[in-house]
Amino acid sequence: DCFNWGYDPFHFNAPEGSYATDPADGAARIREFRAMVMALHPLGLRVGMDVVYNHTFAAGQDERSVLDRIVPGYYHRLDADGRIERSTCCENTATEHRMMARLMVDSAELWVRHYRIDSFRFDLMGHQPRAAMEALQRRVGAAAGRHVQLIGEGWNFGEVADGARFVQASQLSLGGSGIGTFSDRARDALRGGGPGDSGADKVARQGYLNGLVYAPNELADPALGRAELLRSADLVRVGLAGTLRDYVLTTADGSARALHEIDYNGQPAGYSHAPGEVVNYVENHDNETLFDLNAFRLPRDTAAHDRARVQVLGMAFTAFSQGVAYFHAGIDTLRSKSIDRNSFDSGDWFNRLDWTYGDNHFGTGLPPASGNEPSWPWIAPRLADASIRPSPTDIAFARDALRDLLRIRASSSLFRLGEAAEVSRRLTFPNTGPAQNALVIAGHLEGRGLAGAGFEEILYLINVSPQAQVLDLPTERGKRYALHPVLLSAGTADTRPRDEAGFDPERGRFTVPPRTAVVYVLE
Repeated sequence: DCFNWGYDPFHFNAPEGSYATDPADGAARIREFRAMVMALHPLGLRVGMDVVYNHTFAAGQDERSVLDRIVPGYYHRLDADGRIERSTCCENTATEHRMMARLMVDSAELWVRHYRIDSFRFDLMGHQPRAAMEALQRRVGAAAGRHVQLIGEGWNFGEVADGARFVQASQLSLGGSGIGTFSDRARDALRGGGPGDSGADKVARQGYLNGLVYAPNELADPALGRAELLRSADLVRVGLAGTLRDYVLTTADGSARALHEIDYNGQPAGYSHAPGEVVNYVENHDNETLFDLNAFRLPRDTAAHDRARVQVLGMAFTAFSQGVAYFHAGIDTLRSKSIDRNSFDSGDWFNRLDWTYGDNHFGTGLPPASGNEPSWPWIAPRLADASIRPSPTDIAFARDALRDLLRIRASSSLFRLGEAAEVSRRLTFPNTGPAQNALVIAGHLEGRGLAGAGFEEILYLINVSPQAQVLDLPTERGKRYALHPVLLSAGTADTRPRDEAGFDPERGRFTVPPRTAVVYVLE
């Protein structure tokens, strides 16, 4: 069908026609887009816009080349032979050139001033100069009369990698700017492997969420041991601490290290200077959804309800992380794209969402060859396995569990600390080092003296194991902890914390049910 994500920019300042009742009527596009934003604001919703200034849909003398036909060779980034660079899979723009940067900045200001857009998410932001992004930040803030949040993909690759042409708006180059980048540190540790995996690696490279070492699947490497699980658990804690470069963590070997001293694929694991400079997530529009990736990596005999519980744990790690909590549409309804790795042009059939909550569309067709064909031998049998597909009850459980997690996050400013120093002061991880129970992540938040904290202390425990775990935390002995009020409420989605979790204050001993996130508070 004609649906795609719209990553083929033509006119940067024109509202997308699919939002209008009559896409051929430019005035209707403008009026109706404005009306949409005006209707959402009174509901207490802010409106963020996904923008793609890093490339255009066409170049040269193509009919839809709106820049090259004005000033040939200026608005696009060229290689040494004069060819347009295409590392973004389209014709890259040259935002290091003054007028291309001005076009981007002027365009963003237009969306803020005339449409009241509240925030922006930048596609492949690392292909743009930091200076241009900071200029944009100033302009949109002045136009709005308030701070306009900017987040983006700060990936470091292509012809601009490692600052080859300018100081990039990338993960390692944006520190101190206040602009947020998506973090792959905890994402990869939780999901396993990396976004470029294909074939057997889709199955074999398990992550902390889906069985690494503790619940190996049929292709898992038997040589992997406790050390790999400990390393993964440390990277998960990096994410929970906001990926802050100077936050000090007791690591798996017992040493205390700043997060920038921990290795992540040859880079510092910690890179942000403030919590607002990192975006935490476990799934996004790119690559498989978490449910689909877990169809590869969880052991094949994992029950459908347990698959839903693993999904909830992924959402819990995001909800409890310092920084921006980012939830992909449909993550709470176990969204499946029938294991499509890159559904940007796959149409509604693979991208649809069922808002009646009856189906997640798993197993509705073998995904297109593009990006998926090498993995078809592993995809097809899973799509045919009816035991993986969730029931409406499983979908409702995950949906309601996310709502509970959002209530917990909103209940205390401790989950949304604004400064790195406050994170270092108030967040600790009591279950770390070589002797830790590596299947349970424990985070303690100190609330005394903090406006909006709501509680003197918060302790969250996330057990990824299919078995209940017992955790002894000497620092918590003698405390009068109670379950968070959301978990005690009559309508709570997950009853395991209330029915099965336990705390012995004399020993500081906690019993955490299988695949469950538990939150205790001290009032």
